[in-house]
Formats: sequence, C-alpha cells, structure tokens
Amino acid sequence: MNRATRLSAMLAAACLTAVVVSGSASAQTALRVGTSSSGSIFYTLAVGLSTLLTKHAGIAATAEPVGGSAANMFAIGADKVDLAISNAYSAYDAYRGVAPFKQKIGVTLFAQGAPSFRQIIVRVGSGIEKPEDLVGRTIIGRRPALPEVGLITEALFKVYKIDPSKVKVVSTTNTGEAVNAIKGDTVDAVVIPGSAGASYLQSLGRDGKIKFLEIPDDKMKEMLALLPKSLALSKLPAKTYPGQDNAVNVFSLPSYMVAASRLSEDTGYKVTKTLFDNIGEFHNFHGVAKQWTLKETLNDPKIPFHPGAVRYFKEKKLWTPEMEKEQAGLKS
Repeated sequence: MNRATRLSAMLAAACLTAVVVSGSASAQTALRVGTSSSGSIFYTLAVGLSTLLTKHAGIAATAEPVGGSAANMFAIGADKVDLAISNAYSAYDAYRGVAPFKQKIGVTLFAQGAPSFRQIIVRVGSGIEKPEDLVGRTIIGRRPALPEVGLITEALFKVYKIDPSKVKVVSTTNTGEAVNAIKGDTVDAVVIPGSAGASYLQSLGRDGKIKFLEIPDDKMKEMLALLPKSLALSKLPAKTYPGQDNAVNVFSLPSYMVAASRLSEDTGYKVTKTLFDNIGEFHNFHGVAKQWTLKETLNDPKIPFHPGAVRYFKEKKLWTPEMEKEQAGLKS
C-alpha cells in the first residue's frame, strides 16, 4: 500500500469513527428523573416511570430526589436531570422565566396527572380554630423549593388582615421537616403540599396530631385572586384523612411530567410512548398514579408539549387542530 492509499484509508477510518461517536452521543441510553424527597408520592411516581423506561424502552433511567418542584426546574436548567415531576406552577414559571427563575428554562410537557394540593393544617392542642388565631403562633409558611407556599401564607394574612409581624413564619426545605415539627409540637400550623391521601397526613391524622384549617368559599376566592393563575380551588372530600369529618377547601395544582427541551424528538417520543403504552403497569405503583391518563394529559396544558409527545399523540390520532393552535399559543 503506497502512502496515498494509506492516507486515504486513515481518513476513511477517522470519518467512520466520528460517525459512530456522533451516533452514540445522540442516542439517549440513560435518563435522570428529578423528583421530590424520598418517600413522597412524586418520588414513587418517578420510580415507576424509571422502571418502565428501563424495562420497556431499554433506557437506564434513575429517580433522583432533587427536592421540590422549583428545585427540579433548576436541575433541568443546569442539566442535572433530563426529566422531572413538578407542579404546574413551577413548570410554568420556569418556562416563562418568572421569579424565582432569572431566565427561561427549557421545559416541555409530556404527561399531566393527579392534582397536588396545598392545604393548611394545624396541630391539635395549638388552640387554633380559625385563621385569626394564628396571631402569636408559629407557622411553617415558606419553602424555597415551593414558592407558592409563601404566596399562600401571604394571601391568608392579607385576606384575614393578620399582621405578619405578629406571626412567627418559619421555612423548611422538605415535607419531612414539617411533619417532624408537627410531631414534636414545635410548630402550630403548616402550609403543606400533598396529593389526596398522602401517607404522612394519613399518619398524622391517625395519631390525632392534626386538623385542617377551614376557610370558607368566599375567603378562598379572595385568596385565589392574589395567587398565580396556575393555582385553582378544590375540595378535599370528607374522610380523606382520619378525623377529617367534613370536606375541606384547598388549593390545587396539576402535576406534570416534563422533559428538558434539549431532549431529541425520538427520546421524547420513546418516553411518552413507554409511559402510555404501559399505563396500566404504571397505575400499580401508587393509587394516585391512576389519575395519570391520556385524557388528563391533553386537558388545558400550561406549557408546550415536547415534540416527541406531540408525535405520539398524532400517532394515536388524539392531536386536533385546536391542540395545534393551543400549542402555538403556548410557544409564543
């Protein structure tokens, strides 16, 4: 082989290597699923999604407990996770670049499910029967990873004309801290997240440690007017928790499964297809998982769908001209 022939062969081999490396780099063989603290419902759902992706799509997926919804949006922006489970409020603010996000974060939707509630509980024995009784008491009313917790606290004070300086408002980083504070009698009230039937609220109810702060419809509507549009009013049915004899007004947020917009269309399609083609199996991971359906997913999204999800919905003949128009509006 002469020098020219050897050189041509070397160049061809180099080009082939580049193609192979490039192809393997674009193929998504592992995914990180960001979620809230271990033991939470979101964490259980993330484990379920990871299991399906590993089992049915050949994608080595792992559930990673980053923190609350806002923390997971920051993690997507920092390329620390690829997928995440979040509430609609944080996903919407991240997509739009609204505080606490200083710039827009590339998040896109691929599934929507059970609402996550924001309820106000009080410790039995605290003497709190109505919101005005919070004066002189301690309430966990802020959480950096869930900005809406602080906004609900502020709205409560404003509607009931409670002087914030006369209430000790403390912050926690996760739900476990709030639960332990109630158990240890170190706080009197908590603005706490959780889907209907959350295990930690079940446990506190069984132990006779909590009751729900009841706020009438008119006051809830006044509070809602002060809160982000992604929040809505809901009622927690009576007997959802031990000792809860009446339906209770709560704020609700849709729960989202989101994908980083940097993920390829093929990867987004595989994720969406794997979830919904095996949705019965997913429903077995938690009772709340049954509320994650195609019908719920396509209902009133607040952020655009990932292109791969759109491809799947079109394949299933579920994507309509109205949805296409809505998608374009969300992108604008």
